[in-house]
Amino acid sequence: MAKILFIIPYVPYPLDSGGDQAFYNMVDYLRHKMDVSLLLWLTSAGQVRDVEALKKRWDNVDFFLYQKKEEQLRVKHPRYYRWLQKVQASVGRKMRRQLLVRPEGGEQDLLRERTTLNISLFSRLDKGYVDYVYQVARKGFDFIQVEFYELISLGYLLPPDVQTLFVHHELRYIRNGNELSLLKGPVAEDHMVFNIAKDFERSALKRYKHVIALTEIDRKLLQDLLGSGTQVYASPAVVHIPECSPGSFTGASTHRLTFVGTEGHFPNMDAVNWFCREVAPELRSRNFSFTFEVAGDWYSSAVKSLQKVCPEMKVMGYVPDLSAFLKGSIALVPVRIGSGMRMKILDAVFSHVPFVTTYKGVEGIDFRNGEECLMADTASGFADSIVRLAGDPGLQSRLVAQSEQRLRSLYNPQEMLERRWNIYQKILQDKE
Repeated sequence: MAKILFIIPYVPYPLDSGGDQAFYNMVDYLRHKMDVSLLLWLTSAGQVRDVEALKKRWDNVDFFLYQKKEEQLRVKHPRYYRWLQKVQASVGRKMRRQLLVRPEGGEQDLLRERTTLNISLFSRLDKGYVDYVYQVARKGFDFIQVEFYELISLGYLLPPDVQTLFVHHELRYIRNGNELSLLKGPVAEDHMVFNIAKDFERSALKRYKHVIALTEIDRKLLQDLLGSGTQVYASPAVVHIPECSPGSFTGASTHRLTFVGTEGHFPNMDAVNWFCREVAPELRSRNFSFTFEVAGDWYSSAVKSLQKVCPEMKVMGYVPDLSAFLKGSIALVPVRIGSGMRMKILDAVFSHVPFVTTYKGVEGIDFRNGEECLMADTASGFADSIVRLAGDPGLQSRLVAQSEQRLRSLYNPQEMLERRWNIYQKILQDKE
């Protein structure tokens, strides 16, 4: 069997996110067709336990585990050094507070504070980790597959005699372009950084012999970016599709609106911020009373600011049964940033829940406005769609049924798994 090494920045277990589930499903299929190895960087005792649990499930997968060793540094004056560390931390906090200053009475500019523009340029990885990847990569693999933008620069150190692949879950230059278009008062430096980051992304991707995108839209964008010298494939994330969706359709009759996603992924924060500050006032102007329940980890001071302008927002934290949480609500996907597939849409579909989304939110999934969901890109249009859907149980039922039927026809899990397997087979055949 062909030997493949997967390198990812996260431990894909437990299966508490769509990305983890998609990776798990793919490896669980491929480990019966290929000699699979997995290289992971462990940073906590919890991750060590998670890997041990994963090993029990994947008894025929080899694990290469990197754990950073604390460097033993000699310090001339330890007490003075500790004092300097405290001063450095204090100064850093003061500097960050200065950067967040805004005009009195002005809104917090979350996008300016958290944009990925400035962190999309090359940044050095841990030296020990780089050395470990370099050594493991030269153990005779036929394929080495790297995933997620954080590790894109690893393409510069992989051996030239191996078939190297990069799986691009979210095109960074597309996300940066989305953010740039939404910035309040972009300056010349923003445009300069955008172009530098785009050039780095293009150069780093060209270090791989093959690139995989999750959607056909992203595949075409990447092919245009990279030109004919790099082979780009479309291979969607593989999600578990239940044979029967949980429960039956329950109409959204209580004006309960829901959102699923963590604050740590900025497109989620931007989506919730846009809803609270722009869509919610439109709903109130239509005398539409509602609650807005947000599932996931939301904990920063920005959340409290949002709840002040949108008192209807309730933070629900971790939700153990997502289908039960969504049932009887209208799911919202007010996403304006990013690319790839939105797992939150799949969650809504298989929970028999109608949803309203932006066109960006449903990008990459071949759904149609008014057929499988309602779509709008303006705050007024988004609010109109919510009000319309809430007041029409028949429309809710029709959208729910049609979205599930279309998703099952478009994204059969077995077909998606076989598509990825066929990509590896084609690469080997072309090599021969």
